[in-house]
Amino acid sequence: MANFNTHFLGGAVTSCVLTSTLLLTGLFTPSQGMSLWAAGTVASLAPDLDSDTTGILKGLFSALGVIASFGVLFSFPDWPLLHLWGAMLAAFLGVRFGLLQIFAHLTEHRGSFHSLMAAVSVGLLSVFLCWRFTTQSIDFSWALGGMVFAGYLVHLILDECYAVNLADMEFKRSFGTALKPVSIENWWASSIFLAIALYCAMQLPLPHKLPNEVVKIASANLV
Repeated sequence: MANFNTHFLGGAVTSCVLTSTLLLTGLFTPSQGMSLWAAGTVASLAPDLDSDTTGILKGLFSALGVIASFGVLFSFPDWPLLHLWGAMLAAFLGVRFGLLQIFAHLTEHRGSFHSLMAAVSVGLLSVFLCWRFTTQSIDFSWALGGMVFAGYLVHLILDECYAVNLADMEFKRSFGTALKPVSIENWWASSIFLAIALYCAMQLPLPHKLPNEVVKIASANLV
């Protein structure tokens, strides 16, 4: 399968091309364009969250541990200082090591995270969270979700490309494990992704100007 540098470079280049296209619509500012590029690039690394040895997974749970620690601080500011420090440390360690081990036990590399269902789910969830919890427009929210979906999809495609041995014209054993519609073996996780996708799709309004502007850009460059 492709390594970290390949996934990062593939995601960054693809996100750059897509972001430049979105900026041509005139709907977004350069700073929003940087956010779109960053979202696509980060998403290109996301499928490897199900790998127990990846630094991405450890970094994510370290960040979540810090958030949990500050959550304790803000929730119990009146506690004695030593008790508060102890609770903050326990929250961090519980997330960083406890939840990480549970997540690693429940997930399997090249399982549900390496599927088209996961890509669609993560993309729609990004749209929903941006629209619901930020002040950004629905057009920007859909653009962000599209970038996340594209970055995620690039990762899966690269994994499949690296599963082909061009020298001997044969497929490696990993071929077909990344770019699959759903994970049958991890059906429960695929069901969760499906539920997330359906919920977000039902809640989200359609974009206002984005589709027409993208079509105009595409038409102008194809003529």
